[in-house]
Amino acid sequence: MKKTRELLIAAILIFSAVVCIFASGTIGVSVNAALQRCLTAVIPSLFAMIAVSSLLIRSGSITYAGRFFHKAGRFLFGMDGDIFLIFLFSNIAGYPVGARMLLTYYEAGRITKRETELLEGVCLGAGPSFIYGCIAFQLYHSQNIGLLISISSAASSITAALILSFFLRKQKPNTPEQSTITFHSAMLPECISSAGRSIAEICAAILGFAVLSATLAYTGILPAAADLLSKLNGTDYLVSAGIICSFLDVTAIGSLPENDFTLLPVISALVTFGGGCVFMQLTAIFRGKLSLIPAIVIRVGTSIISYIICKILLPFFISGEIVSASLTPHIHSKPSPVPSVILAIMTAMIFVQYEKSRKA
Repeated sequence: MKKTRELLIAAILIFSAVVCIFASGTIGVSVNAALQRCLTAVIPSLFAMIAVSSLLIRSGSITYAGRFFHKAGRFLFGMDGDIFLIFLFSNIAGYPVGARMLLTYYEAGRITKRETELLEGVCLGAGPSFIYGCIAFQLYHSQNIGLLISISSAASSITAALILSFFLRKQKPNTPEQSTITFHSAMLPECISSAGRSIAEICAAILGFAVLSATLAYTGILPAAADLLSKLNGTDYLVSAGIICSFLDVTAIGSLPENDFTLLPVISALVTFGGGCVFMQLTAIFRGKLSLIPAIVIRVGTSIISYIICKILLPFFISGEIVSASLTPHIHSKPSPVPSVILAIMTAMIFVQYEKSRKA
């Protein structure tokens, strides 16, 4: 079995290398678009949140504040107070943030393996920064649409957490720790350096999935799948191709047609699910220590719930939006990648200085 897997991986890598040679133009365009998404959407929306989450864990702030939310967390979701805060924070911070925080708690022995695998399915929100920056303002030029997707995604996670509470309540609750908040001068550069490495891993995964999408398009697999999907649901071929690419990498949602309000339930479901790229990032974070199967199953369920909630709420949120979109010309300038480039350079400088001071 191991040899078969190794041969399969080797065959895929060789095939990918051949495609990269013969379809360098197609792959170059796809990678360039993915790089733009990283610079204009992913880095601005995630960098600060990852740094802050790392700071909250290392300083003991989550554990300290958790004792004040212990009763509420146990009553609502069967979660300890600090886990309850991680659940809340992860649904506004961005996809991989909650997973990193949970892994820290699991490695410290604060939660069991089974509990961690269940929680990773609900501590996986897109975050308002991504929803508004990459979807609401880019595709619909509307704050209302961002609110609709945020509500649908958050409500689906809360619903899943309520269902999981029947299993979480079986776990023995931890006694709230009487911890204190600690902060020292080296903690901030440590967290910034850690956030920089995490962002680099996330962007690498996004670029990898851009190559995968381009490979699927070049080999005809993506066009065939898009054609089949368009026949099944009656959507345009390009829209179906965009949906498939977004399923692989959720940041590709920005390539879907602008002001198509009929796509909002599907977009909400895709955002809630996260896509293949997000789960690849989780695989890199957990490094085989935890199973992703429970998280995938839970996210499939939450994406269905998100689709239904968005479908129900859609008429209340787009009243007047369609008229506005059709009559009002929207002047939309693409966000500049320059701030993200400067941020990456500054992070690299901090990382170098931190490594020098640590070795000194």
